[in-house]
This record gives sequence, C-alpha cells and structure tokens, in this order.
Amino acid sequence: MTKHIAIVGGGPAGYVAASHAAAEGAQVTLIDPHPLGGTCLHRGCIPTKTLVEVCNLLEKMRRAESYGLHLSGTVEPDWPAMRAKAGKVIGLLNTGINSLMADRRVVHVQGRGRVLDGHRVEVTGHGVIEADAVLICTGSSPILPESFIADRARVVTSDDLLHWDTLPRFLLIVGDGVVACEYAFIMNALGVQVTLVAMGERPLPFIDSDISAVVQREMRRRGIEFINKCAVESLMAIPDGVVALANDKVVASAERVLVAIGRRPNTHGMGLEEAGVELGPRGEIVTNGFMQTGLDGLYAVGDVNGRLALAHAASAQARLAVDHALGLECAPLDESVIPWAVFTMPEIGCVGMTEQHAIEKGHAVSAGRFDLRGLGKAQAMSELTGMAKVVTDRVSGRLLGVHIIGAHASDMVHEAAVLLRQGATVHAITQTVHAHPTLSEAIHEAAEDALGQAVHKPMKRKKTHHADALP
Repeated sequence: MTKHIAIVGGGPAGYVAASHAAAEGAQVTLIDPHPLGGTCLHRGCIPTKTLVEVCNLLEKMRRAESYGLHLSGTVEPDWPAMRAKAGKVIGLLNTGINSLMADRRVVHVQGRGRVLDGHRVEVTGHGVIEADAVLICTGSSPILPESFIADRARVVTSDDLLHWDTLPRFLLIVGDGVVACEYAFIMNALGVQVTLVAMGERPLPFIDSDISAVVQREMRRRGIEFINKCAVESLMAIPDGVVALANDKVVASAERVLVAIGRRPNTHGMGLEEAGVELGPRGEIVTNGFMQTGLDGLYAVGDVNGRLALAHAASAQARLAVDHALGLECAPLDESVIPWAVFTMPEIGCVGMTEQHAIEKGHAVSAGRFDLRGLGKAQAMSELTGMAKVVTDRVSGRLLGVHIIGAHASDMVHEAAVLLRQGATVHAITQTVHAHPTLSEAIHEAAEDALGQAVHKPMKRKKTHHADALP
C-alpha cells in the first residue's frame, strides 16, 4: 500500500524530503505558502554566495595588472545589477525545484500548515490533510530583539538586506558568526566602511583558532574594524544613522545596522504545544537520532530541530527521516563529520574536531599546518592567503579534523569528510598521491607536517644535547 507523506515547509529540508519520498514511491504533499526553496534559496545561501562570487571577480579585476592584464578605465560595483544577477540565479533554481516536484508528482499546497498530530495537518484555505507521517521542515528566522528595533529602515537582518536599493557608506554589523562575517567581507569589497561588533574574542568563534586568526588578520588588512568582547544591549536612532549602546555607552555608529546574532526555529503559531510536541529552550523541536518527535508519525527536520543549522545537514536529515517513515533501512547521521563552508574572503572549509576540541576530548594531539603560499598553484593564481590544518591523534594516527582557509576551501574539504566518516588515519592522506599543481596539495603537506616532516616546509631537526655531542 502506498504511503502518504505530508511535509510542512519547502526549503532544503522540505523539498529534498519530498523529492526523496516520491522517488521511493510515496504519495507526497508539500505544504508551504511561499515559493519553494526556503531561506537558503531566496534570502540566504544562494544570493549571498552569488554576491561573494561577484566580489571575488571584482577584486581580481582590481588586481588585473598583477596578472599581466591591462584594463582601460576603472572597475566599479553596480549594486542594482548585482541584485539582479542574484535574482536571476534564484529564479533559475526555483524553476528547477518546481520542475523537480512536477516530475515526481509532488502536490504543492500553498498555505500555512498547523500540526494537529503526527498524521494530520490543517492548512489555511485547504482544510485538513491526513497522512501516514508528517515532516516539519519550517526552518528558522533571524533574531531581532525589541531593543534593537530602532528604525526598521536602517536596522535590518539578512532577510532584509538584499532589498536595499542603495548601499550605505558606513555599516555596523552586530554579531560574529557566519552571516556577520560573510556580509562584512561582501560590503567591504563593495566600498562600504564596515564595523563588526562581537560578543566573543574572535570572529567565527566556533571554528579552529588558527583559521579564525587568518580571518581576523584579513579583516584588519582590508580595513574592517572588529570590536570584540562587546555585548550590544540596544540600538538607538540618531538623525543620520544608528548608534550601538553597551553599558550605557556608545560603542559604534553607522548609517545602517545589520543584526546577525543568530536564528530562531520557526515553531511559533503551528499548534505544536497544543499537539503535545516537546520544544527546547530556544523553541526548537526535540528529536531523536531518526528525527522523530515524541508524537507517533511526526518528524522534525533541519533548522527547526536546532541540531545543526546547515542547509546540507537539513537535506541529509530529510532523507533519513523519509527512510525511517517509510520503513526503509537507515541509521542515525554522524553529525560530527558533516563539513562546514563559510564564504568569507578567503573562504573556509572545515570538518571534524578543532585542535582545541580534540585536546578537551582527551586526545594526544598532533597538528600539521601548511600555508597556501607554498604551493605553485596558489602562486600561479595569486591566491596566497590561507592555510590547511590537519588535526590527528598522535598515538593512534587517527584523523580528527581538517580545517582549510583559502581559495576553493569549501570544495577541497570533502576529501577529509570522506576519510573522517570512514575513521581513517592521517596516513590515508599522506599515502594518497595528490595531483600537482593543485591547491589540494596543502592538505597532503599539512598531513605530512602532522607526522613530523612536510616535504615543502623547513626541516624539523631534533635538538642535540651538549653531552651527546661530546666525543
């Protein structure tokens, strides 16, 4: 008998769940009042990465002479044209998702869903939809405290920024996470003077400290002001902009402010508490390893369950939840080996434990590093900023984490993700021949360095004691 899966939310969790369930023979109803693709496609990953690519091209063109190229005239950013470019990419991918759903005969019901239990969803204007299982995939929204709403024309979240018709001369960013740091580099490349105010000591505090140090150094080199250890308590409108207050003192001011202090799961107004669904302290839906809630038939996938706020993690969780709901063979995800990609300038790719985390876990750590500037490919590309870092257990040789910052880091990290998932040792990298000249050689060199000697680094010589030197 064909099973019916109802999915509430059409982002990278919802539409992937729909696609996968339909491919497995299920009848699928996808409920979302908005165009499919979610925040990732319409306001997050895709438009921001389009802007990052444009900014990378802009910076290369500004350095054209270093490549032996002579451009006539200056190269200047065109913000409306950049927004239009992002809009075209969004439109193209949205059309692709709609075509995919049509091909799989997924029924898209445009309305807001209210969960009644694990088998029924009430949809505004469409009545009650009954199913064998219900997946909640409603994502998350940016947090904007009431004390920060000084002037909604000048104080925005990442959901609003792409609607700007013009760019400010001065921008204040509150936050130190992925969104805050990515937009700091984007706006700086476009000629905006950026100040970033963070609660933590360094940008991207969750990543390896050596990688974060490169980010902070690049911010300083580019003129991005980074104010650390500062908890902004409120924002106040002034005639020509906004000021940030901490301890009743002005700590920064700008024409406009981007608030990027985190995201909140979209669970409000869905009838979850009335249905008896357990929620965590941030409003996230509590799930087990198979993405099941405490209600029979009800699953929660992606940002809404608060487990890992990554689009690709949401998609992986979606496949798992569908397999479990359909009774297919499946196993919980190992979320510790899901890679991260951060599109600062340069970009970051990382997976597994940081050196600090590995030490806290009790490992005898050996970490190897290699600067990209030591690679022929990096020199040829004039992409010298960055490094690769390999974290291993010195006793067992087991690979614990790989962290990369530099050109194409987000693409290179998957070599490490595969090895970590397999529980490989560092020798799996050093004994794999890496093509030359490539940027991936940095991972090989860093792995060799973790073992003691990297071919293209100064030789590590053991200290000779004076007594040993005597004849």
